[in-house]
Amino acid sequence: MDKPNKKAQLKIQEMAFVLVAVVFLFALIFLFFARFQFAQMTDIAEKLREIRTMTMLRVVASLPELRCSSSFGSATEIACIDKDKLAAFDTDSRLRARYENLWVPASITRISVDEVYPSGKSYKIYEKPTSESTVTSITYIPLCEETNTRRSKCIIAKIKITTIMP
Repeated sequence: MDKPNKKAQLKIQEMAFVLVAVVFLFALIFLFFARFQFAQMTDIAEKLREIRTMTMLRVVASLPELRCSSSFGSATEIACIDKDKLAAFDTDSRLRARYENLWVPASITRISVDEVYPSGKSYKIYEKPTSESTVTSITYIPLCEETNTRRSKCIIAKIKITTIMP
């Protein structure tokens, strides 16, 4: 009677070790799969952040409060920013406060327009101090102003948007 019991116990132990090995193998496969999926999700999240930032750059450039008016003639066929409107936006904190709800959900901490050539003056559209790490995206756009002769004078400017990195 002892011999069949020992054989049965040995078979049960064998089966238990095989089950443990199979569970361990599936756990390793799951860990590799989860790591692969996490890497893919991180890449997708980074691309979505870039797309969101580029979209916000276009939104800033096309705001009616900043966009060139029809009196600029051919300047309205391209996207441009009116320098006078931008200066008003820069100095009027109440106007900037009205747009705060647009920037906060997008994790934007700073929006500015800097003249590149010739002067280098900077205009602030929005700013929220943060201690988190940030990334800045830039695009170039014409910054136009109407002169006394009803002609527009355009210079090169860049729109800078700083967003919080997750």
